[in-house]
Amino acid sequence: MMRKWMILIFCTLIVSTLGFYVSSLSGETTTTPETTIPSTDSTTSSSLYSYQDKQDLINQIYEDIYEEVYASLYASFLEDIRADVYAEIYASIESKFETILNQTTLAIPFDEMQQQIYAVSELASQSVVGVTSYLGQEGVSLGSAVIYEYDATTQTYYIITNEHVIDKGDNFKVVFSNKKTVTATLLGFDADVDIAVLSFSGVGLDQNLLVSPLGSSASLTKGTVILAAGNPKGYDFYGTFTMGIVAGINRKTTWDLVVSYIQHDASINSGNSGGPLYNLQGEVVGINVAKFASDEIEGMGFAIPIDMVKDVVNSIRMLNGSFSDISGSVSLNWVNVNPKDYALNSELTSVKLYLPTGIMRGLLVNFLVDDGVMDASGLSLGDLVVKIDNYQIVLLYQAHQYLNQNYQSGDTVTLWYYQLDKSTFTFSTTLQSKTIVLN
Repeated sequence: MMRKWMILIFCTLIVSTLGFYVSSLSGETTTTPETTIPSTDSTTSSSLYSYQDKQDLINQIYEDIYEEVYASLYASFLEDIRADVYAEIYASIESKFETILNQTTLAIPFDEMQQQIYAVSELASQSVVGVTSYLGQEGVSLGSAVIYEYDATTQTYYIITNEHVIDKGDNFKVVFSNKKTVTATLLGFDADVDIAVLSFSGVGLDQNLLVSPLGSSASLTKGTVILAAGNPKGYDFYGTFTMGIVAGINRKTTWDLVVSYIQHDASINSGNSGGPLYNLQGEVVGINVAKFASDEIEGMGFAIPIDMVKDVVNSIRMLNGSFSDISGSVSLNWVNVNPKDYALNSELTSVKLYLPTGIMRGLLVNFLVDDGVMDASGLSLGDLVVKIDNYQIVLLYQAHQYLNQNYQSGDTVTLWYYQLDKSTFTFSTTLQSKTIVLN
């Protein structure tokens, strides 16, 4: 500040001196059209100032000396300011650095993606569990499951897993990371989509459990980062967490024409069956089906899209388990290509079936459950179902969904079908119907 005031005083003295000098030459006013005096600029000492009045002369002299005086004083002034500012910045940094060094722990910030991965990993560690299926007292299979809902009123947890994890069992246990278990109740399943829903009581549990929100699979695209959680190869590797990207969407496979899978390259193995596929926001976007990744192919895992899973889960919960009774009464295969080879079951060899004229889609009966509703319906292996009441069949999953959302046990339903002639392996030309009662 002292230097700033010196600059201002100096500039004032210059202007005052110039004013006095000019006044002594020409007085307060002049009528002289133009007067000249020697220039004070050392670089142009031979030049003259031409001016009309005092102010004109002051302006010219000021312009000559401004750059040299201003530059010199400004540089000196700026140097002092910089020294003061730098000293203040250095003192601030030194103080903060000393504070950090005095801390017992040092926090190092990571990028946003790393933080998201940590958050999802923590969620998965408290939301993904194991499921063991027993036939009597004997364990017959195990897999993974994810907690998707908790009812605080009844203290009940609800989990999603694969149907093939529980299909050989008649009683089930949920397994936690500390190897403690609790009995689970099977609420229902869809064998075609490979989804099952179970519940277990949280009363008296000493586990820290969290619910994983179900997201949406509709917006998934190739390259989306995904995270898989589960128990690959059993509970010795409980809670494994892997990362990959979406490699493909709407994948159809030769072994399943119902589900359009999410293909990804996150590492999964047999025990991952039923485990969740997360996005970076911690939302479940798919349920892994590890049995389809067991081929000797590197980096080709498959997951059921969560949008389809939610429809199945809602149907199971809404119908209080009758979903499994309906889908378990008859097994149907999807038919939408003409012609194609189909192995109807072990009693029939692979044959080429030509669909009836004008029919491009339908459900083919390939298995009948003993004493099931279809067993006494009059339909037989190979018959082609094309309508359920007035509902035209387009996709197998949607047909099951239509049944499960619109009918319950005890309701009647009319199936419209074309009968297969087993001797010629051709379909009848007449559309037939059978009315059955769902059990």
